[in-house]
Amino acid sequence: MFATDNQGNYNPFNELNHLQPGKRYGFINSLETKHGLKPAPTAPAIDIPHPWTRSVNGLCFLHVPGEGEAAARERFGAFAGHLVGCEYDTRRLVRMSLEQVDGQYQGAVYPMSREPAPSDETLEGPVSCAVSPVGDLYIGNLRDSGWGAGSNTGSIVRLRRQGDPPPGIAEVRTRPGGFTIAFTQPIDRSRASDAANYAVSSYRRISTPAYGGEDVDRRIESIKLVRVADDGRSVDIDLPELREGFVYEFHLRELTPGDTFFPAEAYYTLRKQRSG
Repeated sequence: MFATDNQGNYNPFNELNHLQPGKRYGFINSLETKHGLKPAPTAPAIDIPHPWTRSVNGLCFLHVPGEGEAAARERFGAFAGHLVGCEYDTRRLVRMSLEQVDGQYQGAVYPMSREPAPSDETLEGPVSCAVSPVGDLYIGNLRDSGWGAGSNTGSIVRLRRQGDPPPGIAEVRTRPGGFTIAFTQPIDRSRASDAANYAVSSYRRISTPAYGGEDVDRRIESIKLVRVADDGRSVDIDLPELREGFVYEFHLRELTPGDTFFPAEAYYTLRKQRSG
């Protein structure tokens, strides 16, 4: 079972939690704190950067109810099995992928829809989502006068896949000494082999009774080596050192000529390293 929570007291990130018996989760409001209250923090599966997102609410897995993995791949392609997160405040969707390393869930978060310009028609304010028996994605929205301004309104929006996604990041996974980035479509191998087309940084935040938290120990990562798969659908990136408990932030330049590369950013939470 997985659940989201928002940045707050003791929560320096928005987060995706893998819920386990006996563990404590959740935003602790300052009005609820008591003298000596120091709850042991449970590390989220994914630290979701704030204010890149401000309020990730409902989520769902991209799979077809009652059907297997093959049906999910047919419906959702490279995103099959990933999670959709409803980002209320910026009125968009995020996507998350998970993997297990030594029994620990960890993974990455990516933009799924673009943050709209003020004049763009977009979602009112995503708060819930679900996949229908035929593979459509339904998004429940609201706009509340007390938070986000405007009238008290709501809507349900149906999203249906039409064709393949644009070239972009499909998934980031950890590997011994670095990461693998898989793409939604084959990319330009010459561009992808150039380390200058990748910007990687890492940082952490510390859980405190105060609201949120600043980045700590942030550094720009140097890239030792980039290896491009023969089919152009993934790259391996080697780094000099990996730091457990840190978020790794990836920004990629256009790796395909003449196309819009989206998503071009990812945020991977490294809880455990893979051994070589």
